[in-house]
Amino acid sequence: MLDIKLEKQLRVITPDEPGIFGRVLGTLANAHVNLRALCVHSKQKEGIFLLLTSNPEKAETALKSLGYRVEIETVVAAIVEDRIGSGAEIGALLGNAIIDVAYCYGSTPGNGKALVVFQTSDNIKAVETLR
Repeated sequence: MLDIKLEKQLRVITPDEPGIFGRVLGTLANAHVNLRALCVHSKQKEGIFLLLTSNPEKAETALKSLGYRVEIETVVAAIVEDRIGSGAEIGALLGNAIIDVAYCYGSTPGNGKALVVFQTSDNIKAVETLR
């Protein structure tokens, strides 16, 4: 593991309608907030955005000004080696420590590193386990 830490993630609830993806991301851009990672899906006529940003507080203010529900929650952010088996190793370590993974998302720019974001049953223990 290269870098494992707790970070603040925004959970943004919006209407599920055409153009909402652009409005949310455009709002961040207009607020000069960099987007580091995202996971977006819809459920029961709501858009659900999980956002890791350069400035969660500034992003929260900007998105709330549009009337969206915004919550800040703590997640585990891990920069790991982008190689076959990295995810399996993380899963095994968390499983052996009896830490349940509620959800995970990630990406890689192809430079040998990947960013993976987790919500677990015990984020502090997860960070300690993965270090």
